[in-house]
Amino acid sequence: MQNMKIFISYRRADSTYLIGRIRDRLINIFGDESVFRDLDDIPAGVDFSTVLEKETNECNVMLVVIGPLWVGITDAQGNKRLFDANDYTRLEVETGLKRIGQGQATVIPVLVMNAAMPSPQDLPESLRQLTFQNAISVRNDPDFNHDIERLIRDIKRSQGNVEQIISVQYFEPETLHIPEGSFWMGSSGGATTAGYEMPQHELSLPAYRIGKYPVTNSQYEEFIRQTGTLVAPSMGWDGQKVPAGSENIPVTGVTWYEALAYCQWLSEKTGRKYTLPNEAQWEKACRGSGKNTYPWGDEFDSTRCNQGRASIAPVDAFPAQSEYGCFDLVGNVRQWTCSLWGEKRIMPDPKFAYPWKNDRRNDLNASRQVRRVVRGSSMKDDITLLRCSARSGQAPDDAGLPGTRHSFRVVMNV
Repeated sequence: MQNMKIFISYRRADSTYLIGRIRDRLINIFGDESVFRDLDDIPAGVDFSTVLEKETNECNVMLVVIGPLWVGITDAQGNKRLFDANDYTRLEVETGLKRIGQGQATVIPVLVMNAAMPSPQDLPESLRQLTFQNAISVRNDPDFNHDIERLIRDIKRSQGNVEQIISVQYFEPETLHIPEGSFWMGSSGGATTAGYEMPQHELSLPAYRIGKYPVTNSQYEEFIRQTGTLVAPSMGWDGQKVPAGSENIPVTGVTWYEALAYCQWLSEKTGRKYTLPNEAQWEKACRGSGKNTYPWGDEFDSTRCNQGRASIAPVDAFPAQSEYGCFDLVGNVRQWTCSLWGEKRIMPDPKFAYPWKNDRRNDLNASRQVRRVVRGSSMKDDITLLRCSARSGQAPDDAGLPGTRHSFRVVMNV
């Protein structure tokens, strides 16, 4: 989503609380430099009107946040501020609407706090076009995550990012498009960093799609049903069936070979090229375009993951963790990759050391004696293991220990 510019227009007296949450989620997906909100992004001592004029004339998307008081807010004399030709909110929206006609911007009304869309007669003539723009509601909890995801999807669609969304069958995992380009892989060092996570290096990958979530029990159950594969006790199922209430929990207790067999079955059923991600694909989806320690930034945030809790959480129980919108990368379940580690548990084989290369370290037909790289982290892992760069080697026929059973997500080559 490079070069995206999103301008958030709002009334401070009308919707400030939700504005902060909306802005934070947009930054998580599009990046800090792509989202403008006046309260946070205009430095002290700078001409307010000049900055607003510049930002409104350069944005690709304008979000007009409308709360229940937006239309009726008045000045000291009791006059509606929207009917003042010099009102900043009016000027912002007027600029956005003009840029629609010039083919330079998209304007999306965002209704918050149960507000309704204003009628044309409630607005000055210069703003009446706003009522013809399709609006989206963003509600408070428990609906906030669902609504903000829809808003993010619509922003992407408005900019022609049609590759972001593809239709899937009922049993098929949803995937996200990861664009071609470079990212920073590995760690720059630190007291808790293993030597085999270094050196940090820039790596370029072609475009691919990766699972938005780890594969769930319900998705894996279709594979079990159609292939007659026997469910291992390590998966914690009720015989061959998913326990009631666990449908949206990541499938766990699967070996590397079982995860690969699922991907091969999925490819046959859909005609698409599914496999397990290599560890570079996994880390790019996790880290995004920056060098942050965790998927969401440099500081640990317990509200972003399931770490330290008593049981595995549903895949969508917490907000998207990474810039690309992936959920459940760290702090819930460990995840297989197709990359080779080596035969020893403690250290990877020197030929698989960094800098990472797209070589035979991703051989799907390697010996069973060679361990595969596992990424992500479980709910029981220490916070230090939630880093984007954390990695370990596990035997491919090992389903994991209780509480830290292995899971996986898919990759689709495009």
